[in-house]
Amino acid sequence: MILNKDFLWGGAISANQSEGCYLDYGKGLSQFDNLPLNENRLKEVFLDKDNILNEKDQYYPSHIGNKFYENYKEDIAKLAELGFKCFRFSISWPRIFPTGEEHEPNIKGLEFYDNIIKELKKHNIEPLITISHFDMPFYLVENYGGWADRRVVDLYLKYSETIMRRYKDDVKYWIPFNEMNMIMHIPYIGGGLTFKSNENRLQKKYQATHHQLLANALTVKIGKEINKNFKFGCMLAAGKTYAYTCKPEDVFAALEHEKHNLFFSDVQVRGEYPRYVKHYFKENNIDLIVEENDFEILKSNTVDFVSFSYYSSACSAAKDEGLEKSQANGAETIRNPYLPKSNSVWQNDPLGLRITMNQLYDRYQLPLFIVENGLGTQDKLSEVGTIEDDYRIDYMREHIKNMMLAVKEDGIELVGYIMWGCIDLTSVSDGRMSKRYGVIYVDSDDYGNGSFKRIIKKSGYWYKTVIESNGEILFKGL
Repeated sequence: MILNKDFLWGGAISANQSEGCYLDYGKGLSQFDNLPLNENRLKEVFLDKDNILNEKDQYYPSHIGNKFYENYKEDIAKLAELGFKCFRFSISWPRIFPTGEEHEPNIKGLEFYDNIIKELKKHNIEPLITISHFDMPFYLVENYGGWADRRVVDLYLKYSETIMRRYKDDVKYWIPFNEMNMIMHIPYIGGGLTFKSNENRLQKKYQATHHQLLANALTVKIGKEINKNFKFGCMLAAGKTYAYTCKPEDVFAALEHEKHNLFFSDVQVRGEYPRYVKHYFKENNIDLIVEENDFEILKSNTVDFVSFSYYSSACSAAKDEGLEKSQANGAETIRNPYLPKSNSVWQNDPLGLRITMNQLYDRYQLPLFIVENGLGTQDKLSEVGTIEDDYRIDYMREHIKNMMLAVKEDGIELVGYIMWGCIDLTSVSDGRMSKRYGVIYVDSDDYGNGSFKRIIKKSGYWYKTVIESNGEILFKGL
């Protein structure tokens, strides 16, 4: 047997991309709720010029999502039908504390998540909770400037402690922040950050990062006091960065790119700022405001496992002018000429997952947990009501095989494999439902029109056979 018998196969969604009911049952507005369905949603927000916050006549996908709030029982039952062992979901901070400043939580919000966990337990599905998944009260953006203000740390801790105490006997695995490194690429989404045109944006991003790192460490501290058996993971948007050529300058460019991406997990795993950032901070006029005990807090409260998302690898060169570009997770990269083009927005690189796993395990020597992997693309509903998504099966098969080879041949400790967007949801990057990830189809167009009926895709039935065999079916006949 390649994988342990208790290996966690499953899928993931986030509150802001799926729940809907965005101002119902006591929920407050989140910063994500202001992202329109247009090309501006990923842009940095400058308050002294036109920005997404002024776009009042747009469609906002998170307001409806995939209606998980209304359909969670049916959805969880379908996950159970497919044999899921684990379900990663996030709790919406403004559903619990609508502005972030309240002294008491919104009971209706807590009861919703009580019911989700109850359904998961009924079907013997392990909950994996992301405490903050690109979702914070918009009030804290307007009145505090998001995570750039240190006061947000205490407000977040009030929220995280509330839910950890409530679910101390029901939840083992916790991720305090989703893809913390994305604050560098999508700072409004990742940290509620807004700017003025003449502002040192890097200074603000790294100051906000420092506050999130503190909040992460203090959440680990509080959580371990609540239940010593809690397991906490950092969460990294990962993917090996290749050099475009063997030219030493290109190799160094790839090295630099990776160092800045791995900075976030370096701090959460090792508990200290790596030496390589000191020169970078000096060169970019970054002078962090820290307090006396900050670094002691980081050092004393590190994570138990390294969780990460993987969709594709990246590619860097010392000079990229004139080189064809492609999309990586939330950022642009050079197109790798050795990888095929696909019907997805990024390049398909299954071996890159194995390479990434080796990189992270060699660097940290902690168990890994793949908590996002999948293919975002259009699906077609046939005349007989089926979805023949063989391209998704191909993508998942090759990635899972490389994952299992990393365990079998490279000796990597792996907790589980969680595919992203197991139920179709609205995309972060463009807000479209038609950029589908799921093995469960949701009958809705990009503007919330449709029956929202759930249909298991061909890939869902295929994934069920993989889970039932603990992945062994992929190696039969080899």
